[in-house]
Amino acid sequence: MPLTRRQRLAYKLSNRYHVRRSVFTLAVPAMVAMAILGYAIYSGFAPVPLIGGSTAPNLAVTGNSANQTSSREAAYAALVAQLNPGANKTTVAASTAPTTHPANPHNFDVVLTVALTAGLAPYSVDATLSSRRGRKYEQDFTDFLFELSELVRGGIDPIKSTITLSQGSLGSITKPVQVVAKQMEIGFTFEQAMRNLAASLKSPLIDRYIDLVIQASYSGGAVANLIQRASADMGTFLNIEKEKRAGLSQYTLVLYTGQVILIALSAILVVQFLPDLGAITLLGSTSFTGSLLGKADIGNVPLERDLYLLVVVNGFLGGLVIGKISEGKLKHGLKHALVLVFIAFVAWTLFVVPATSGGTASYDIVVTSYGPNGPTSLPMTQPLAVNVTSKGAPAANVLVHFAIAGPANATGASLNPTSAETDSNGQASVQVVLGDKPGPYAITVTVGNNSTAVAITAANSV
Repeated sequence: MPLTRRQRLAYKLSNRYHVRRSVFTLAVPAMVAMAILGYAIYSGFAPVPLIGGSTAPNLAVTGNSANQTSSREAAYAALVAQLNPGANKTTVAASTAPTTHPANPHNFDVVLTVALTAGLAPYSVDATLSSRRGRKYEQDFTDFLFELSELVRGGIDPIKSTITLSQGSLGSITKPVQVVAKQMEIGFTFEQAMRNLAASLKSPLIDRYIDLVIQASYSGGAVANLIQRASADMGTFLNIEKEKRAGLSQYTLVLYTGQVILIALSAILVVQFLPDLGAITLLGSTSFTGSLLGKADIGNVPLERDLYLLVVVNGFLGGLVIGKISEGKLKHGLKHALVLVFIAFVAWTLFVVPATSGGTASYDIVVTSYGPNGPTSLPMTQPLAVNVTSKGAPAANVLVHFAIAGPANATGASLNPTSAETDSNGQASVQVVLGDKPGPYAITVTVGNNSTAVAITAANSV
């Protein structure tokens, strides 16, 4: 029987060059996925989201803060250089930086989902098909053993019985049996041909029962009964495995339901509860409750990003657990992992992202009023005021975050409030208190994912 071009290529790769199948189903797709993710991050299309920190710039210095970390100092120096490229590290002229519009953070979700699918889907599909094909082989081999036992009981030796059976239909193992029948016709022994059949079917269960059939062929006597008993025993084992998989399917349903519930709870938390944290932040910045809440900027906690990655990781690990429980191997859970991740992505895209579009909308921020110079450790006489617009129209009731950073070892710098909602004209203001060290202080104004900054120079109080 001549081999097809695909079969000849597969034979060369597996036998002459010893290339494993997983190289094409896992290694190559994984490298492609890493290249997609890496390029998206490098190009800025899908920047890595901030996890576990504040959505507002982390340059803020409170009145009780001590020495700044080296990372904050580096970020502060870069911001000062951006505001006034001609200034040195100790002085900076008052200026207003242009509004920055970073990439949509949801781009990272899209790229991550595409990368996971491209990297793991080929291997998952191949493992699933191989598992189904193996179960089909085992079921058809059980029928083959039964028919072989009937022919042997009729007085035909195992070799001639196998050749006779190869002329009919044996389901999924028809071609492999035809191959071993040809081998027997050209002089292969029954043992050699059956060993080759086991190697071609690649099933540990079939391999064990073929060994039993070979031993039965050498024993003499009631060979047909031994083969028939092997067929019945193998059929019983397959039925038990089938019932076990059916019984474990309820755990698959439980894990899928748990993932859906987690997505729903996370979406409710982000869509309904997270916006209320902004109001809590404003309440905490008032004089009445400032001592109670410590002016903690609770609304800046990035729950949307953290919770999305939580449901993605939970879905991926949950899928692997499903594979381990239902089929005994983690690789069979990859298909469930990808499905659960895709469910999380679709749910987040349809329900959460549109509801939180205010956080990713494009805003233009203009600093309309501020004092370029002020005394150390004292409130400035002129508050810092900003005007926020979206598509040319005033952005009303939008939460504006303010952050301040100053020279190293400076203490006492503060903003009151640290967050404020714009009025009907899109305006908001904040009172500035510079720190106890003279030099440049950078104030960053952030709305959603858009920000701008100004520099104020502090001089020693008279």
